[in-house]
Amino acid sequence: MSAESTSQTYTVGRRAKRPTPVAAPKPAKAAVDQPATTPARAERSAPAVEDTITFPAVGSLPSGRIPGARRAARRAAVSSRTRLAAGAAAVAIAAIGSLSVTSPGLLAGADAALAKNYVGANATNAVDVSRNYDRELAVQKPLQAQQIAMALAEQKAREEQQVQARAEEKIRNQWVIPVVGYRITARFGQGGGYWSSGRHTGLDFAGPSGSTIVSIAAGTVKSTGYEGAYGNKTVITLNDGTEVWYCHQSSIQVQPGQKVGPGDVIGATGSTGNVTGPHLHLEVHPGGGGPADPAAMLAAHGVNP
Repeated sequence: MSAESTSQTYTVGRRAKRPTPVAAPKPAKAAVDQPATTPARAERSAPAVEDTITFPAVGSLPSGRIPGARRAARRAAVSSRTRLAAGAAAVAIAAIGSLSVTSPGLLAGADAALAKNYVGANATNAVDVSRNYDRELAVQKPLQAQQIAMALAEQKAREEQQVQARAEEKIRNQWVIPVVGYRITARFGQGGGYWSSGRHTGLDFAGPSGSTIVSIAAGTVKSTGYEGAYGNKTVITLNDGTEVWYCHQSSIQVQPGQKVGPGDVIGATGSTGNVTGPHLHLEVHPGGGGPADPAAMLAAHGVNP
């Protein structure tokens, strides 16, 4: 079976178009009155088509080269090389961004001079402190150490002051025995005809006349003087309002309004007033009211007579 002869036209350019089939020319009828066209004239009258190839039949290939094919191949090669170069450049930029510069030739000015300290034949590997952050560290480290030392010293001083204050507070609030070298001859609440009320209202410390009497706690002297059966008497008001009476003294060595602390001398024992012998009669009046057991009050403040 023989195929008919058909013609197809392909236009070669930047982008190939779909081929358009061209019907085979029909044989021209011979005209009676018109003369046949000469081959030379027909060739001159055919329009010139750039990059157009007409194939005579399906399955046949024209001889020679396709117009524009070489130019398209060159464009494709250039485009491929360009994309390859761009990819290589991107990889190089990423690598350079993640690496440290080790050659002073890549730097300029002060950075190049600085880089010479770390690379090359003249490398010293010395840390450059001309940078702001290095200079700040060099200054801040000793300053911070000094500040820490000062803070620790201040904290220690505050702790010592607190310890001293607590010790002083303890001393101010402590109670002590009013005399030494004594013996207890009468206790609080003891009955008998020796006391006008029928019972003893204090605690008696018997001892040699003239023995030193001290304040049992911190307070202020309220009054001093002779008072009947109590003889020479000194009244001291403690910081909590408690009144302490020191009676039968042979001498008084404080004045009203005077501040005293625990253990401060206030007088001496004696036999003034209603007594059977030299002794100190001690009474304690909480809040300035009625008398309370001096032994119990002393024991409550760590003193056991």
